[in-house]
Amino acid sequence: MQSLKPCLLPFLVAGLTACGGGGGGDSKPTPASTAPVASSTPVVSSPSATSSVAAENNEKTLAATPYTNYSVAEIQNCGIGIGAQTKTFAIFPDYNAGMQNQSLTSLNITGWNHTTNGKAEDKWGTLKQPTATYNFNTSAKTNDTCNNVDTINMVLVKKIADWDHQHANGFERNIVAHGYKFGDIENIVVDLKVNSAKTSIPSIESLKTTYADYVDASAIGDLDEGKVNIDLTLFDGINLFGKINLQLDQATQADKWVRVTIPMNKVYLYQQINYDPRTTKTPAEMSNVVIQRITVVGETKNGSVLRGPIGNKWTTAVPETFKEMDISFKKIEFQLNK
Repeated sequence: MQSLKPCLLPFLVAGLTACGGGGGGDSKPTPASTAPVASSTPVVSSPSATSSVAAENNEKTLAATPYTNYSVAEIQNCGIGIGAQTKTFAIFPDYNAGMQNQSLTSLNITGWNHTTNGKAEDKWGTLKQPTATYNFNTSAKTNDTCNNVDTINMVLVKKIADWDHQHANGFERNIVAHGYKFGDIENIVVDLKVNSAKTSIPSIESLKTTYADYVDASAIGDLDEGKVNIDLTLFDGINLFGKINLQLDQATQADKWVRVTIPMNKVYLYQQINYDPRTTKTPAEMSNVVIQRITVVGETKNGSVLRGPIGNKWTTAVPETFKEMDISFKKIEFQLNK
């Protein structure tokens, strides 16, 4: 199997709509030790044997594997002994199963599912699951694989061929009322699990066969690696964005809770007006820009689809295929720098 590789998107949605585009890159991870390291939740020591055992059983992470734009660490004892930390803003939280089946609507988290719209040209019929499987649910659900903490669960769908509704579903949270700026964030942290049961991603070889009459094999290799890709996009509500594309290898990381830590200085910052080319922005230029919302969708490795490379060969007869990625999110948070 190939090792996990990252992608930084120049990914997803223009204007954070359900239809977007992008570009990107990747690199191999550098070696990391496997010794346990301290959890992001500090453990308070106690002289008693009972409390010492309890602390040992608290959630912790193994040493993180660094990639070009983020790091990934496996979580042990998921959801046990966790609490809110100082200098953080939780976009989606639960601590020690303290908030059961919480309303996502009350958190200003909303979502969409285009696969239920019945448009024949979208070829939704080739999806692996019934269309309701891809719904955004308005309530979180307790997760028995993580100490019954609440999680957001969604089979994220990304089209391979057509850019129309290319992000078939997803979710976002409006946070403008909190007033956080791009310059306030040190890291974005996401705790998640790839669930193997409903994850279905076409292999690169199968895509080369499916689209052999439309594009060169190299276009398939540029597009994707047959791995799980998740895009997070921050948006100011006008035309300024911050974007990161995360890649996980479902062959080795499925059904494991992991923590992805993204330094803000690794997030791709840019301006885009309508569908014009993106203009890269510096952290200094974005520092005082207030973030309106964060959007989460499924993605390809380079954040685009094949319709561009297909060009004038494109017709409605071009077959559609999908990446289906079953993800549980237990935490999405900003680690703040002040």
